[in-house]
Amino acid sequence: MSALVLGGSAVVPSLLLFWYVYARDKRPEPHGLLLRTFLLGAVICIPVVPTAMALQSLGEPFAMGIWGSALVRAYLGAAIPEEVFKFLVLYGYVWRKPAFDEPLDGVVYGATASLGFATLENILYVGEHGFEVAILRALTAVPGHAFTGVVMGAFVGRAKLAAPEQRFGLLAAGLGWATLLHGAYDTFLMTNTGYAVLAFGVLLIEVQWGRKLYRKLQSEQLAHMAAPVLVSESVLVAREAMVMRGPGVQVATASAVLVGTERWETPPPPRSLGAPRRTAGAWVKLVIGGLGLTACGLWWLGIYSVLSGYSFREPAEYAAWGLMFAFSLGFTFLFFWLFRSGLRGPMALPER
Repeated sequence: MSALVLGGSAVVPSLLLFWYVYARDKRPEPHGLLLRTFLLGAVICIPVVPTAMALQSLGEPFAMGIWGSALVRAYLGAAIPEEVFKFLVLYGYVWRKPAFDEPLDGVVYGATASLGFATLENILYVGEHGFEVAILRALTAVPGHAFTGVVMGAFVGRAKLAAPEQRFGLLAAGLGWATLLHGAYDTFLMTNTGYAVLAFGVLLIEVQWGRKLYRKLQSEQLAHMAAPVLVSESVLVAREAMVMRGPGVQVATASAVLVGTERWETPPPPRSLGAPRRTAGAWVKLVIGGLGLTACGLWWLGIYSVLSGYSFREPAEYAAWGLMFAFSLGFTFLFFWLFRSGLRGPMALPER
């Protein structure tokens, strides 16, 4: 299979998940900072590999039996080095940026760094093991990386605006929970037994908890956007005075002064102060659209790889390829509309 198709199958799932996380932020982050965070997430694959090898070699004396070996490989060879370096991207780079100014930003940047790492890791795995692994990882490992990034980012976002005495605990909790969930997922898989099916249970916990944290932070963001703000303004005030102009003559004069005033003003409230929940119909459109866009992306990459070495001989071939392009475009726009429509809603408003 073409390297282009394999590469696309590794990249497209990460881009769709990034779109899902980014589209829900009502105050979008700077594109340049997001791109740099994504690329840094990919670059950390370089130091992660030797660090993981060193840690795993230190844990070899404890790798006894199925579970001992799985725990050493999962935590020392994967979860700890990977999550620590993702945390360093968040705390060592994004933390100092002025754009990181609310807790929800931690989720966006945490998911972005994790998806950058997952993308390069996916390319390496898919290049070695083929298209079947790409499909499996698109449904498991890539969402796992994304939502451990969401969990870590939620705690880091809280820590950003927390009191100094609370900051360390929140940062440690974010790194600890992400590492624990990542390691538990890998441990079950690395037993290579029937227990491997429990990894899907861990993945479900990651996704559900990550979505819950995201909804809570989004609710707080919407409430903050609807909070009253102090508005300063200057008002021109007219004053009239009677001035004596000679014996028994009074003349009315007028003057104006600029008076500063302040008042509290409430901006138009969002549709709901609670985080809206996507309806079942919207979820169906989102899932079908995402899977369809993934398939369409791979289809277009396949067409490109075929046409790059193809020479047309008959006019009928032009007509056949033109028809194929028309149908391919139609399905691509259909799945794009479904995915975008699923992102936008409809939303079920929380009960008051």
